[in-house]
Amino acid sequence: MVAGLAGALLPVGAAAAADPRPEWGSVSVDNGVLRASCRNYDYSYAITAPEQGDWDLSVSLVGPGGRPLWFGYLYEGANPDQGTATFRLCRSRTKPGRYRLEAIVSVQDGNDTIVGSLPTARFRLTRPR
Repeated sequence: MVAGLAGALLPVGAAAAADPRPEWGSVSVDNGVLRASCRNYDYSYAITAPEQGDWDLSVSLVGPGGRPLWFGYLYEGANPDQGTATFRLCRSRTKPGRYRLEAIVSVQDGNDTIVGSLPTARFRLTRPR
């Protein structure tokens, strides 16, 4: 099961404000083509956060020009440590160009929360030919 929240957005650059923790996992997405109408696009994630505590993964999709477009949320217990999730875009409101997924992992152990950013996934969406 994948939990996702559309509409809420992390501030642009929120991942840059968190300590880099590439050892905690990754997000990745392939280049693609903007399809007609509104469509789901897949991305992959893998979480290798510390064993103690529960993890949450916040993923933000940022479009050309730094425009925030989508926010998703996955968490331990409802989602496996690795898998595929989706974001949704509508071609009528989306421009071709360079996009990025910014991801932040939060690990809660009792009253303590440690936050770290994963490496940013960069990709392109092009017009259909």
